[in-house]
Amino acid sequence: MKDVDTQFLRGLFDEEGGLHAAGRTALYRLYGLEGLLYVGITTSPLTRIRTHLRDQPWGPRVIAVRIDYPDHAEAAERDTVQAERPLYNVVFNGTVPPPPPDPVARLRALLSAQRRRLAEFEAAVPESTTHLRLLVRGIASAKATIAGLTEEIAAAEAAGPCPARPKRQAGP
Repeated sequence: MKDVDTQFLRGLFDEEGGLHAAGRTALYRLYGLEGLLYVGITTSPLTRIRTHLRDQPWGPRVIAVRIDYPDHAEAAERDTVQAERPLYNVVFNGTVPPPPPDPVARLRALLSAQRRRLAEFEAAVPESTTHLRLLVRGIASAKATIAGLTEEIAAAEAAGPCPARPKRQAGP
């Protein structure tokens, strides 16, 4: 491999081994011989896809992956699942789509995940100066994310509750 190729490939990934996404959320599709198997969203697509391949019973059947970065990933995921009907998605694959998640609850879940990630970083023992630099960067990044999420939660709570959704009438 040429040095230019190596530099290009290294440039695709951040120091934690994830695709450079500039904080954006990826929409990923996993395909098998029978068609679309699964659609999901994540900020770390390679890590999430590896988890599916390792942990899901259908993981070994994946033969292709497509990753996009839509402006509104959650809406894109919902629309994609409803339109393309992947075999193994549970949420959004019914006849009636679920209501959008409560924004404050979603932010609280993200905050909780970031706090766990920060605790993992802070508990890690560096093996070398390179590992130490990565840990320090990870800790700083997690703290910044936690601060941002805390501000978003405060703003969402200050805006008041979400408007009530109309109740569905029973079908015939």
